[in-house]
Amino acid sequence: FAILGFAGSLLSASATIARGKEIKRQKEMEAAQLEQERVQRKIQTMEAHNDILDQLDEAEEVNEAQFAFMNRDDDRSLKAFKDSQKSLASSDIKRLDFQGLAQMEQLRLRRLGALRAGDAALRASQVSALSTIVGGAGDFYRSM
Repeated sequence: FAILGFAGSLLSASATIARGKEIKRQKEMEAAQLEQERVQRKIQTMEAHNDILDQLDEAEEVNEAQFAFMNRDDDRSLKAFKDSQKSLASSDIKRLDFQGLAQMEQLRLRRLGALRAGDAALRASQVSALSTIVGGAGDFYRSM
């Protein structure tokens, strides 16, 4: 019976390590998904950035045509209007870029956290398995 008890300890230790490995694998998959989200966020930020620049170009073309139609294409008000549009677009781009950067950093940190959690789960399972084996060996020794 002592040998069966020790064998049970070994099986329990093996299952504990397998559980730790599975948790680590799941956390690695979570980290990969978070990295993919981070890359997608970067692409979305760049697209939104370019959209704002495109809107600025369109607005400038429309306004130049309108001012030219009104025969005011060399007017100071046109320059002031262009400067105002560029300033607004610049502040929108800065805000958008900062938000994108903050979200990408958040995703990067969550990814690192998932990887660390997986490593910690594996280490904990290994320690628990070792403890189970030592306990089983002690019981086996005492029964002899």
